Amino acid sequence: MKSFFKSEWHDESEKVLTLREKDLLLGNNVYEVIRTYNRIPFAVKKHFERLKKSSSIMQIPLAFTCKELFSIIREGLQLNNSEENREFRIRIILFSGGTTDDILINFEPLPPISKDIYELGVNIGISPIIKPSGWIVSPYLKISGQSWNMRSKKIMNERYDLILLNERGNVCEGTYTNIFLIKENKIVTPDILSGVLSGITRENMISLIKSLEFELQIRPVRSYELFESSEIFLTHTSAGIVPVRKMGEKVLIEDFTDNVTRLLLDNFEGFIMSDETNWAGV
Repeated sequence: MKSFFKSEWHDESEKVLTLREKDLLLGNNVYEVIRTYNRIPFAVKKHFERLKKSSSIMQIPLAFTCKELFSIIREGLQLNNSEENREFRIRIILFSGGTTDDILINFEPLPPISKDIYELGVNIGISPIIKPSGWIVSPYLKISGQSWNMRSKKIMNERYDLILLNERGNVCEGTYTNIFLIKENKIVTPDILSGVLSGITRENMISLIKSLEFELQIRPVRSYELFESSEIFLTHTSAGIVPVRKMGEKVLIEDFTDNVTRLLLDNFEGFIMSDETNWAGV
């Protein structure tokens, strides 16, 4: 696989980073992760706009356009094209210089996703590690190495993800997922200031829910509400929508994914493929 660094393409076996890469050593960078559908990069413009917000917060100049970014991604997809690599996960890391000389764009095959997770659901729990709410850390900042995520991942064990609570005891999100719950025939998801990254897949899910005319509440969610829910599902870039079979000791799916989650699953990919805002610039 080839990746883009310092305006050049490098094979993954090449050693191109040095001890002088201070932005890596000090964590002075922001990032985005994009996946492809049918080898077409998904929501590039939306990811670029979120990258701009992160870079503004970190005071990292962004001296290239979305069109220039897409041109590099398209070239990378062509260079890495093969029958073995059906879909890709593309990680974009922006360093302090802010030009295309200061980005690392890493291409890797999208990890295979078992169909069982959509039919049977996954097991999740609550992390004992607190994540700051959006009142403390900007919910529009996407940086790597956040301690609450890294520490939670180390104790995840066999669970698919751990849900983080903020300093007020309200639900934030998972270490790499957003969370939705169905409670009293309403779909509920934490609001941004709870400490939720404004996920691209989350935004698409909110639009899908509204298009299907479900009642949606975007608000602070108390931790006990997770155990009062009849259904829970997660969203994230790689897998889209993931049903939750078990929340701690509470079983939510006895046999197979059904009801509201099933309906959303059946409509999700068709919805995102038909939404022109996801393919702007492509």
